[in-house]
Amino acid sequence: MNRQKLSVITLLVITFVMISISTTQAQTIQDKAICYGYGTADLQPKGVGNTVFQYTEKVGFWVQIQDPPDVTYRMKWTDPDGSEFRNVAVTVVDKSGETWGIVFDSINIAESLARNRLGVWTVELYADGNLEASSEFQIISYSDLLADIQDIQDQVQDIVEAKDELQNNYNDLQDDYEALQTDYQELQAQVGTASDYEQLQNNYDDLQDDYESLKANQNSTRTMMYAAIAVALVAVVVAVYFGVMKK
Repeated sequence: MNRQKLSVITLLVITFVMISISTTQAQTIQDKAICYGYGTADLQPKGVGNTVFQYTEKVGFWVQIQDPPDVTYRMKWTDPDGSEFRNVAVTVVDKSGETWGIVFDSINIAESLARNRLGVWTVELYADGNLEASSEFQIISYSDLLADIQDIQDQVQDIVEAKDELQNNYNDLQDDYEALQTDYQELQAQVGTASDYEQLQNNYDDLQDDYESLKANQNSTRTMMYAAIAVALVAVVVAVYFGVMKK
């Protein structure tokens, strides 16, 4: 008897657990968004965006759930340093005439410490302690954004100036190249062709032959002149000798 009661109790416990698990898993996250708020009639998000400024009034997390079960929902907000900023229970807002509903929660920014916690935030939705949906958003400084934009503009200006200088250098090189090409063409016209070189070499060879021939002729002429002078000297000596003898 005791065993039968224990079996019945065990079966009931298992049944309740299965029903609870089935109920929790029956829900379906259809959509989610970081936004400013939602419409009271259509329950659709408004002001959707994952980046907000320090002076933004607030930012919220909107989650649409199909067949939302009767469970406990909580929203947890975590700042960029990993510290928990807000942890609060939220309730389902059912869509009239439909089988879905939404949960929504928001935090103030401009009028809270959140405005000084710049960076990426995380917001999570839990159902009975189970994580069902999460998203991220970023709080940025408008002045820092302007400074970043100005820095980018300065970099772009530097790039433009460098590009202009590069273009000027290219133009100068192009002009130098064209001038060099003109000089080369003029020099090529002055130097002549291969046949000109060949004719010049032939003329040089002829001139070299003439020079060698002239040297040979010069040596022969010099020898003849020396011989003529010697003969003349001999003739003078003979004439003088015979003249003296006659006296």
